[in-house]
Amino acid sequence: MTYRMTLPQITLETAAPKAKELLEGAKKQSGMISNMYAAMANAPEALETYLYGMEHFRKESGFSPPEQEVVLLTISYENGCDYCMAAHSFIADKRSQVPLPVTDAIRAGIRIPDARLRALSEFTRAMLQKRPDTPRSRSSTWSWPSR
Repeated sequence: MTYRMTLPQITLETAAPKAKELLEGAKKQSGMISNMYAAMANAPEALETYLYGMEHFRKESGFSPPEQEVVLLTISYENGCDYCMAAHSFIADKRSQVPLPVTDAIRAGIRIPDARLRALSEFTRAMLQKRPDTPRSRSSTWSWPSR
C-alpha cells in the first residue's frame, strides 16, 4: 500500500509559534527542515513528540551512530518506507559512517557482511515481526482488562 502525504508543508514563515520553535530547532540541529518535519508541523505536538523520541534514542540508546542507523534502516526497510530508507541511507552514508556494504545490504534486503551489525539488524527485524497485534486493531469493542 502506498501512502501519500497530503498535509501542507509548514515553513518558518507560515508556522504557528510552537511549530516555528520546533522547526527552528530542527533546522539548527540538521541544517535543514525535512519534508516530514514540515508536514508534522501541522500538529506541533506530534512533531515535538517525534523530535523528543529521536533525540533520546540518539543520546540514550547506548548504540553508536552506525548501530543507530542500522536499527533505523532495518525498521524503514521492514515498514516499506522509501522516504525513510532514503533519509536514513543519507544519514548512514554521510554522518553516521555506516560501512557502505552494510547500508547497501539493508537496502537490498540481503545478508549484512558485518556480523555484529547483522545481529543487530536481525534482532531489530525479529522485534518488528514478532510484535503482537494490538487488541484495538482486532476489535472495536476492546477495553482495558480488569485488574
